[in-house]
Order: sequence, then structure tokens, then C-alpha cells
Amino acid sequence: MELYYQKERDKDFFETCESIRKENHPDYISVEDIVKQAINKEAKSFYLNIEIYARIINKVRCGCLNRIRHKMKKELYLELWNRYIEIKRQNPEYNSMDCARIIAEQKAPKFYISQKHAVNLYYKLLKANPK
Repeated sequence: MELYYQKERDKDFFETCESIRKENHPDYISVEDIVKQAINKEAKSFYLNIEIYARIINKVRCGCLNRIRHKMKKELYLELWNRYIEIKRQNPEYNSMDCARIIAEQKAPKFYISQKHAVNLYYKLLKANPK
């Protein structure tokens, strides 16, 4: 799966981390605690393009969910599938692409980034955004 809006995701993730860090000022908060909170905050989107949403929906429909080993990817696929099911329930005439367009406009319940990757990403973003 390719992340199409990685720059936007990284910017939003960094801003979320920084707001958590600033909320805890002057108290100390570790990077691990910052990113643990940040990855579980609502994200502005899923940061994928419409074709990828439709492809994921079709993959899950074909039963690929059980073969996905990466926890975050599986959670993402399941969330997108559940949204697809809800949209189809309300609009049975919609196809996968119609549903994908709707999902693309929705916020994500969290950042789908593993804790380990999130720590590395936050350090990288801190280095790229000196104060």
C-alpha cells in the first residue's frame, strides 16, 4: 500500500505531537509518550488517494484481510471496510469508487503508524523543523 499524501500526514502528525508536547509544558514528557498519544488522536484523513481506497475495499471483499500481518495495515483495512459497509447500507446503489470518494473526505480515527515508526518519524521531523 502506497501512502499518497505522506507529506501532509507527516505535517499533521508533527503538529499533533507538538501540541501534545506543549500541553505538557513545563512538565517533562518522553518522545515515546508523545507519539503514543499522537498516533491515537484523530487524523485529518487516511492520506490515501481514491483509487487506493477502492482497491483496499476490493481486497477485503476478496478475503485478503486474514493474510495481512502488519497490525496497523490490518486496522486501517478493517476501518475502511467498516466505513464502506455503512455507506453501502445507506446507499446500496453506490459502487466501490463512489464509496471511496466519500471515505476520502472523512477524518481517520487515528494515525495508522506503529509506535516504533512514529518515534523514528517524530525524531526525523524534529530534526527537519528546528525551533
